[in-house]
Amino acid sequence: MEEKQFILDGRKKEKIIFQSQMLHYGLYTPDPKRDVWLDIPWHWHDEFEFGYLDRGSILYKTNHNEFTLREGDGIFINSGTLHFLQALEPASEVRLTSQFFDKYFLAGNSGNIYDIKYVEPVKECRSLDAIPLHRSNSEHARFLDKLCRCREISRKEEPFFELRIRSLFSELWESIFSWAMESKGQESDYDLKEDERIKKMLAVIGERYNEKLTAAELARAVPISERECYRIFRNILGITPGNLIISVRLQKAQELLRYTDKSILEIAVETGFGTSSYLCKMFKMYHHITPKGYRKLAEEVLL
Repeated sequence: MEEKQFILDGRKKEKIIFQSQMLHYGLYTPDPKRDVWLDIPWHWHDEFEFGYLDRGSILYKTNHNEFTLREGDGIFINSGTLHFLQALEPASEVRLTSQFFDKYFLAGNSGNIYDIKYVEPVKECRSLDAIPLHRSNSEHARFLDKLCRCREISRKEEPFFELRIRSLFSELWESIFSWAMESKGQESDYDLKEDERIKKMLAVIGERYNEKLTAAELARAVPISERECYRIFRNILGITPGNLIISVRLQKAQELLRYTDKSILEIAVETGFGTSSYLCKMFKMYHHITPKGYRKLAEEVLL
């Protein structure tokens, strides 16, 4: 399975490109000779995700929970869950592999017994936004071993690999379904309207991140008051609207630094920072490395 680049559309919704549209499954694996991993801003995707940390440590945040994963740990991300990833190690020390799949991979056709009885109840269980899977937990360890087996089968693509992956994922889904049913009692703690409001504001940021965007403009897009906008960002995401705009600009700057030969000034202007000095200041503050240093590091791993 080939390596995939992290892509967000204008709504900060991740675009998942399956290696086979008929299989509805994708393995996203970093190439240690090419990838320099930095933080991934708030986003979501319709697909389910299993992540596995091969090296380093990562802070995962959803708009309801926060988890720290270390080497050998993993995570399940439910469909539609807003989440954010922050490396807790230098960029070169983090390796995260993710397996994405949608309900068609598990259930086949929409609306059949597998979908109605086993997949949709998990997807609709908003209290189950994510499940951290720790290697130190014996039950989780067995789950993670199966997850790693799926990854290896996918990489080798030997005869019948599709059937073998689907069989293992069906076994994994039994645990996910059980955990979802156990969390049902917490449903009242989750405000679905707030989730949608956040996604609408993220959509505006995704489309207009390089403009002088204000909290008042974000609030009008929902629509809510500016005060409510700040409350949602502070209480749910733990940051201000301005902080999120900067993180999105930086994520775009990372892509341009790595995949283009544009100058630092050109990138600063294109991403809304305006000046190279301001881009350098923010890049170093958030990522502890300068844009020039990041580009050099990315070039070095390509050698």
